[in-house]
Amino acid sequence: MNIENWPKSPKNLLQARYDAFVRGDVDFIMESHHPETQNQIEREAVESWSLNSKWKGLEVSQISEEDQDKCFIHFTVTYERKYETTYHSEIAEFRKHEGRWYYYDSEFPKPETIKRGSEKLGRNDPCHCGSGKKYKKCHGKAA
Repeated sequence: MNIENWPKSPKNLLQARYDAFVRGDVDFIMESHHPETQNQIEREAVESWSLNSKWKGLEVSQISEEDQDKCFIHFTVTYERKYETTYHSEIAEFRKHEGRWYYYDSEFPKPETIKRGSEKLGRNDPCHCGSGKKYKKCHGKAA
């Protein structure tokens, strides 16, 4: 891609990279990696992911304030592979180099832990209905 058509912002670059994954344009995906990190990318893996996935969407959830040469974008892409839908979430770092924005690196946010509102009832605990029976002999039978 020539300099005139190069995405002008990190968000535009993210969209262009997503579109390249959809089209299978591995050359652009590789070219849009920052020169410092480009050698860490396995072209075959990128090509396999791109071509063997059915891309279903890109959702941007947060963009850090863009400074002179760095920006972070939290996004999720949805794709299907071997009939399994995956939600791939990243916090991507974009850096400017010689006037262009590039994808630099990313980290993967930890999944949110869901906690129960109340303690789990054990089989030998008294039933919650107040019958005086053990849970396993009362309401636990149906479970």
